[in-house]
Amino acid sequence: MIIEMRTYTLQPGTVASFEERFGQALPARAQVSPLAAFWHTEVGPLNQVIHVWPYDDMAARTRLREAAT
Repeated sequence: MIIEMRTYTLQPGTVASFEERFGQALPARAQVSPLAAFWHTEVGPLNQVIHVWPYDDMAARTRLREAAT
């Protein structure tokens, strides 16, 4: 198994709207592959959102990412 961890640094004050838009898009994206984790920072580097997607291997990641677009 491999994971893809994505970290986005957002403009101050936009985390809530990012999470709202992400939540609206998630049901369609979850039909392609499951979301493993989703966080936003409250300490340390602020205004960051991190999400994690698991894949069986790189071939599965490539195939599923193409299907998700």
